[in-house]
Amino acid sequence: MAISSMLFKYAIKEKNNRTYQRSGSYDSNVTAIDGLPFPSVPDSILKVIPHGLVLYYESNFSISGNFEQANTDCWIIESSGALRSERLFVLIEINSGEKEKGLFYRASELYVSPEIGTTRELIEENLPESDFRVLGENKKTDEYIVQIKEFFPKKLSDYLHQMPKKYPGIKKVRLSPWFPSL
Repeated sequence: MAISSMLFKYAIKEKNNRTYQRSGSYDSNVTAIDGLPFPSVPDSILKVIPHGLVLYYESNFSISGNFEQANTDCWIIESSGALRSERLFVLIEINSGEKEKGLFYRASELYVSPEIGTTRELIEENLPESDFRVLGENKKTDEYIVQIKEFFPKKLSDYLHQMPKKYPGIKKVRLSPWFPSL
């Protein structure tokens, strides 16, 4: 009995060690997608997403434009949850001078403002199904909520600036805010 208990404790310890050193874990300091280095995760992220997976990290890069680009750290983190439906991809932008707070967005969704007279059907018809899916409408703002397949920092920035130029019926695109529950 004592040996099986020791083996069980050893197995759990080894599993936890592998998890902490897995690419993208906060302790690994390398991103899950490209294996690129990232600095220690700021407390402002740890408080909100204590057990996440860093997919992408960019320094000196702002997607939202709310900060000076040279002073901004951009993180895309997959939050963890027991079920797949509880996982969320979150974009966090933190001004390097203000590490205790940041701006949080849903990384895999955008708000799309249609041109006057443009219907949901026209937006769906113009956006390639391989990259986009219209999830619904924000009735308060009359914007469509569009799920995107690719959401690494450069691609998100491109979507914000290029979608209105590239796809008819789209007036403006913005990030979908996320308000963490503390």
